[in-house]
Amino acid sequence: MPELPDLEVFKDNIFKKLTSKRLIRLVVFSPKITTPQVVLEDELLGRELQSITRHGKELLFDFADKRVVSAHLMLNGNMSIRENTSAKSVINNKVLALVFENESIVFHDTGSIGTVIKYKPFPGKAPDALGSDFTLEYFLTAACKNSFANIKAFLIDQKIIKGIGNAYADEILWFARISPKSVTGKIPEEVMGRLYEAIGTVLRNAIVSIKAISPDIISGEERSFLSVHSKTKKKTDTGFPIIVEMIATKKTYFTDEQVVYM
Repeated sequence: MPELPDLEVFKDNIFKKLTSKRLIRLVVFSPKITTPQVVLEDELLGRELQSITRHGKELLFDFADKRVVSAHLMLNGNMSIRENTSAKSVINNKVLALVFENESIVFHDTGSIGTVIKYKPFPGKAPDALGSDFTLEYFLTAACKNSFANIKAFLIDQKIIKGIGNAYADEILWFARISPKSVTGKIPEEVMGRLYEAIGTVLRNAIVSIKAISPDIISGEERSFLSVHSKTKKKTDTGFPIIVEMIATKKTYFTDEQVVYM
């Protein structure tokens, strides 16, 4: 599943291709899109794409005047851009096609947990992990309210912090040297402060790494640079063997250099 750094790069690359282009056709393929196609056409056709922003794991396609289409790719969702394509292009498992003057963006999904497309989404209460409202004060208060939670479960809870998923939770905890087995309320405040700083550092560094390795990426996941959440690495660069266990219902990668707070 794409996480915050992936989506941050996706949005910039997609907007480069579709900026200020006019939407000339829209095709809904999935019954899971509850807004009728005729309503979407009436609201969006003829409009130019003004911006693409991101909140958590959602991409927000803004056509101005509060006309926004949000896309959450979930577990197996993908996007592709096709030049001079039509709704009949051979793309399997299509969900939605936005056809612009020269190019189209097609959302498709191969899994059972389907891509979620919403029109005029309601903003969530939880802050984005790189948002200005995600402050240390908020983070510590949320940790206090969830003191009995496993720390990894806490980090990936989208009702608390938006954007962090399984892979980057592992990277953040490793960077902060906190074991994913730790209990949130048992972690000292100064260590929680270090964890808060690690969130911003790891996510921003990942965005830079993805842009350097796959500068034109608009779908999938670039994970080759990760330090601990890796299917191929046996040890981290610090020389510690990588341990893989199920923690917080997720396959979790960590090392013994990470301190357990219980």
